[in-house]
Amino acid sequence: MARQNASTPTDADAVVSPDAMRVVLPVTHSASACAGAATGFLIRRIAYKAGAYAPGIQEFLFHDLTTPAAGRSLDAVTAWMAQHTSDLHAMGYRVQARRVSGERTDAILQWVRDGHGFRGALLSTEYGRLHPAEGDVSVEHAVAVAVDKLDDGGKDDVVMIDPWPGTKNGARDRGPVSPKLESAHRASKYGAMIFYWVGYS
Repeated sequence: MARQNASTPTDADAVVSPDAMRVVLPVTHSASACAGAATGFLIRRIAYKAGAYAPGIQEFLFHDLTTPAAGRSLDAVTAWMAQHTSDLHAMGYRVQARRVSGERTDAILQWVRDGHGFRGALLSTEYGRLHPAEGDVSVEHAVAVAVDKLDDGGKDDVVMIDPWPGTKNGARDRGPVSPKLESAHRASKYGAMIFYWVGYS
């Protein structure tokens, strides 16, 4: 049997490109728990960037966020985070959240962009301004903004995650930040919650 040359590459030398390992995280579609569905995406996305995403382990907590009791509004999500942040930390999800008020949309988007994937935000929005064709003004709406790729091989940028109407009638549940976001966020009195990683990556 011939000896392998020490300089010959082997399977053990293989390195996988980060782009080859891109994971597309789920977006739950919910009219009754938009804020919670968007928050679930944000926490997963930030944890993924930090190398801590472990699908399956924390899913029972994220399922709770998609119920109206825990995810119907920013207030509900704030209460949920106060109750479960220590649980998330114990499971390796070292994410922290804080309510902010009066911060303009463009300032929040820039703060998220400057975090290079370790930050995100939940923005309260007026549904009718983002989706005028849908006509249902009763939805207590919220979207997430995070750094992600929209396409394989694309560049990281701030994207908008919209849990409702999801992909109904050709809508996109993840896409570029809508030009209507500033107006919809302003109409909702600039309500927001910021999320950021506090552990080691």
